Amino acid sequence: MALSRKKATTIALDPADDRLLTRAARERGVSRAEFIRRQLSLALEQYRRHPMPRSAAVVRSLPQRGDEGELFGGRR
Repeated sequence: MALSRKKATTIALDPADDRLLTRAARERGVSRAEFIRRQLSLALEQYRRHPMPRSAAVVRSLPQRGDEGELFGGRR
């Protein structure tokens, strides 16, 4: 990715977190910045909008769910 397309952000870390960040990035074999980008991407994944799979409409069109107790012989 070209640097010109990225937006710079500054964060402040306490000394213990700074040392831990350095160690974690070194163990992964990446720069501190790349480590932060990867971890932030994982954390932000839950906020990304994902298109609904086309098959999801099939489930929505089913008349009614059955009793799951039948599947487990009345055990839950």
